[in-house]
Amino acid sequence: MENAAFEAYYKAQNIVPESEWEEFMTSLRTALPLTFRINGSGKFATDMRDQLEGTLFAELLEQSLRDEETQTEIPPPKPLAWYPERLAWQCSYTRSQLRRMPVLQGIFDFIKNANELGSISRQEAVSMIPPFFLDVQPHHRILDMCASPGSKTFQILERMHGDFDGTSKLPTGFVVANDVDLKRCNLLTHQTKRANSPTLLVTNHEAQNYPIITGPQGEVFDFDAILCDVPCSGDATMRKAPDIWNRWVPGNGNGLHTLQLKIATRGAELLKVGGRLVYSTCSLNPIENEAVVAALLKGSNGALELMDVSNELPDLKRSPGLHEWQVWDKFGYHPSFEGGEQMYKLSKTMFSDEETKKLPMERCLRLLPHHQDTGGFFVAVFQKVKHMDATDDPKGQEKGVKERVRVNLTVDEQNNVKLSHEIHTLRKGSSPIPPGVDEKGEYLLPHRAARGPNGGSRWLGIDPVLPVNDPKVIDSIYEVYGIESEDVALHKNCVTRTSDTSRPKRIYTITDSLRQYLACDVNESLRVTSCGLKAFERQEIKEEANGSCDFRLTQDGLPMMFPFVKKRIIRPTYEDFKNILERRTLAFEHSAEAPHRAVVSDADTKKAILDLTLGCCILIPRDEDLSKLNCAKADLAIACWRGRTSCNLLVSKAETIHFVDKLKVSSASQTNKPMETS
Repeated sequence: MENAAFEAYYKAQNIVPESEWEEFMTSLRTALPLTFRINGSGKFATDMRDQLEGTLFAELLEQSLRDEETQTEIPPPKPLAWYPERLAWQCSYTRSQLRRMPVLQGIFDFIKNANELGSISRQEAVSMIPPFFLDVQPHHRILDMCASPGSKTFQILERMHGDFDGTSKLPTGFVVANDVDLKRCNLLTHQTKRANSPTLLVTNHEAQNYPIITGPQGEVFDFDAILCDVPCSGDATMRKAPDIWNRWVPGNGNGLHTLQLKIATRGAELLKVGGRLVYSTCSLNPIENEAVVAALLKGSNGALELMDVSNELPDLKRSPGLHEWQVWDKFGYHPSFEGGEQMYKLSKTMFSDEETKKLPMERCLRLLPHHQDTGGFFVAVFQKVKHMDATDDPKGQEKGVKERVRVNLTVDEQNNVKLSHEIHTLRKGSSPIPPGVDEKGEYLLPHRAARGPNGGSRWLGIDPVLPVNDPKVIDSIYEVYGIESEDVALHKNCVTRTSDTSRPKRIYTITDSLRQYLACDVNESLRVTSCGLKAFERQEIKEEANGSCDFRLTQDGLPMMFPFVKKRIIRPTYEDFKNILERRTLAFEHSAEAPHRAVVSDADTKKAILDLTLGCCILIPRDEDLSKLNCAKADLAIACWRGRTSCNLLVSKAETIHFVDKLKVSSASQTNKPMETS
């Protein structure tokens, strides 16, 4: 872990005070601690935290631990000082220690299992920071421009949903998670699945060319908050990726600077006035950090302001941004762009100048590894204070005409980066295919015309997003599950990826604002890989032709749908509820062929199930048991199938373990007993 060029470069940049240099370098050569955060919010999250402190971590918090093999002291687990409510933790154990030391085995098993189940997320501490600075609100439109693998998107979704407990309103905004790589989009969808959110749209675009969506009246769908966690050299991640030591050279960040500036510029263009843009990298390099920030501020013509966020996350230790820095390439140090020396892939925006020195660059945040035993990171928070073009012209502006600026960033043969502003005129009624409008004037998602060989989209290999509004489909769901259209507008906010919308295989629910965003994408500019929350799946009941519904509730959609379902809800005893989770089925009668099969033990529960027609139902413990467990109803609602001879789970085995753990956590919290781990 030695690189003389790395040390020379960063000593010259003055990112670390001289008195802290050795501590900084020692930290970079030390393995990164294991960190995780508890997913979700509310009672279950705090119960899990309390149980961790009271059981798994209890012995380690009370006494110091020594590794006899290495003869070193091992610090105890600790919550991240700046993360709210002690819901994120850091453990300074190596993988070897977790595997070979018996006292740590329980922690190793817990972290492995809980991460797979979605109760916690393994995430680097500094990676958790950017979503806090977005100031997410439930009504916001949010764009995560470079979102994969999805850990930050997951945080954004959690904050979007806030403390939704089944009685408060669902969020009205939406979150777009974008990535340039299609495979990473699929990973992103998988990673955010546990958020169970109808607000999520996953798209596959180059961030620097993300589409601008406008409505038929010229209105622009801009965003309240945008995260630009851009591709970077990653030299602040040496603690978890030590191979960087051998391949680091001064020019690593230079080749990414232009792309980073393009992405940030596009983000600023997509941001609404008053909105926040958070720019972040896992790099220490000023060329990827301060140089991009300065160029963005200069190119915005006063439309962007760098925010002072020193009062936000006050326990987070941070270093201020730089006003001056050095530019190096393979030929060495260059004092200015006009110096006349031979240069390699350098541009003018990489250099600090007199104008840069007047900018409030100290408002940027650089997180150094030795300050709080983390990786390195850089964050800058912008607010948009006016339109990028500032072309308000009440005298010359034609009525009904709006102007929208597009900021172009080009690179010439001498690697000069140039910012220019191209103004587009948007006229009312100019949309070529106006979307349908309902009685309230809201845009409805149109049926797409077939545009490509895959039968419905010009994006090869990606299915179109189509509305599900066939009355036979929607009315049967309303009727069978007792859902009111005033509570959940299924007739407007359901979509499918199946071409035959009268017989969709899966039905996804979306929010009003996400539906309007998609409806105004009349040119199908958006390359959508995932949309909304899977709420219903097709499962026909041929024996019950009259009054039945061909769609069952999914476990994914149940946390969101349960508060609005009034029918087909069964309230078993705690024992019957626990039995169906552990056995996955409950028979109605004892059987000689299967003597070990679990049977419904409570007569009232059995009668309630038998009174139902065949099909999907919801099981949730009775109120007295829920009060003992101190759980919200939606936390323990499970989807089941009422068959002819038994009631069966419609929940995967992994999710079943998750529910069993919820029962254990809630029971242990209520009785102050140690939590068992599955």
